Amino acid sequence: MIVKEFNITDLNLKYFIGINQISIEAARLINERKSENKVQVLDVIFEVVEKVQDTFKESTIQFFSQEYVLDQHHIFNAAYFMEKVFRNDLNISNKKNIEFLLYMATNRQIKIGIEAFGIKDEEVKKGEVLYCIITPENNVDKINKEIIRILQAKEVDLNLNVRSLDKFNKIQNFFELTDHQIITVLKSYEISSENNLLLSYELGDLYVALNDLICEKMALLSLEKIKLD
Repeated sequence: MIVKEFNITDLNLKYFIGINQISIEAARLINERKSENKVQVLDVIFEVVEKVQDTFKESTIQFFSQEYVLDQHHIFNAAYFMEKVFRNDLNISNKKNIEFLLYMATNRQIKIGIEAFGIKDEEVKKGEVLYCIITPENNVDKINKEIIRILQAKEVDLNLNVRSLDKFNKIQNFFELTDHQIITVLKSYEISSENNLLLSYELGDLYVALNDLICEKMALLSLEKIKLD
């Protein structure tokens, strides 16, 4: 599990983030709750989220799809903007869980946020799921243990930060970011290549540029609420 503390003094904002990946037995979870008509594994997941959030007040727990997540910084940035807009009453959704998905997707349309980053039934049935814990107290470990206990899950190695060109291309296309935009960011860091083609840059540099551009789209999303008001 990745755990990190954030302290933004300008906003008087302090919170902790935990990112974890677990293995669960979807079939067992469904069978155990058939008597409660909880026949869909996602119903069980959502039930667990509500229960744990009720126990740990002010915490936000979100299971999500990894398909378009660039890396941990993508999550950290979305959490930051989620906390910031709620602090300033500029949130789009009334629920932090949903707001988090909107910033992950950099889109104010809830349907798009859920379709792109919401956890899918087929993902859960494959056995491994990813989730994020955001809390104002230093209790990420306690919350994480409670999630694992209720789901009778096992922690597995995070593959969130694994880089590949295919992953980069997929996420670049999802966020509709052009090669020119990425190269412009790289040049701002004084990183250049002879032919100005993306394939001529180091993969790590491409990830940095893409992360910057996704974060910029999050910042613009946070300003849309002000303009609409």
